Amino acid sequence: MKKLSLIAAAIFSVSAIGSAAAADSLVLEKAGLSLSGIEMPVPPAPKNNQWSTLKKITVNEAQPDMENTLVGMIKHGENIDAVVKELNAAGFKAAPYQDNLGGYMVMVDVTGQDAADRAVGLARYYYVTEVKVSRKLHNSLFGLNNKSTFAVKMATIKGGMNHSPVDVKFNKLDWTITGGMNHSPVDLKIDHETKTITGGANRSPVDLKFAWSTEEVTVEGGANRSPVKYTVNWKKGLLEGYASHAPLRMEFNMGEGQADATIVTVKGYAGNAPVDLVYNKVNGHIGGGMGHSPVDIDLVNCDLYDFLQYVFLFVDGN
Repeated sequence: MKKLSLIAAAIFSVSAIGSAAAADSLVLEKAGLSLSGIEMPVPPAPKNNQWSTLKKITVNEAQPDMENTLVGMIKHGENIDAVVKELNAAGFKAAPYQDNLGGYMVMVDVTGQDAADRAVGLARYYYVTEVKVSRKLHNSLFGLNNKSTFAVKMATIKGGMNHSPVDVKFNKLDWTITGGMNHSPVDLKIDHETKTITGGANRSPVDLKFAWSTEEVTVEGGANRSPVKYTVNWKKGLLEGYASHAPLRMEFNMGEGQADATIVTVKGYAGNAPVDLVYNKVNGHIGGGMGHSPVDIDLVNCDLYDFLQYVFLFVDGN
């Protein structure tokens, strides 16, 4: 195992990868194929939830212009040989290196591939603590002016709950929530400078303020024609407060850092009714019961964090 600084490792890796890629390219050309014409599907890698996955992706400040190589920092204590074997078996072109702090990292060649998909796929593995990418790639994923460093640009929640169709779109470039649910239009604006959520939903004006940190978020004000105040503490796995003229309490465990912890249960009460939900991290489906109604919704480019943070939307205002 070579011991290199991050910068030296990056330079060495690019050179080595370039030679290997050239050899592969020659073989493919003789067969009438080319690297650029081959699409390598990103494996599903159900190792992490969407929120914690995206926040791992950062700019490679040592080599911000290194377009064709991802740097994956590996959790201390992991078997690097097993890590590289699993990643390569999943279709990544990964090579191991040791940094100057005694830790391990993998350099992943993404030449001719969709680097953005590869970066997200790599970040899904629980033992990958950070994925360093080029500045250009980071901007393409999150937007130059995006206030949230781990926001997906567009997300949807669709299906049915509260005896009503659900079709809601989260735009995390313009920071709006639009669509319809609870037999009512949804039209909300999120302002991160004033920390407010305003507009209309559930046949009611919405005027909320929020306070956010990495450990919890508190939402307070008026919505669903009632006072609203609740706090979601990610570390404790607890949502507690009130909305829709009723107390709120939900307990959950996201299983952070646990390999293959793909199922999350959410239990408690909301809107004077029991809550018993099952969230699948892999396919983004939430099923179960809430508000005296079956729940069958699919989350795309968002996850349970979004559902809980904006739970006032999903509590029936009747």
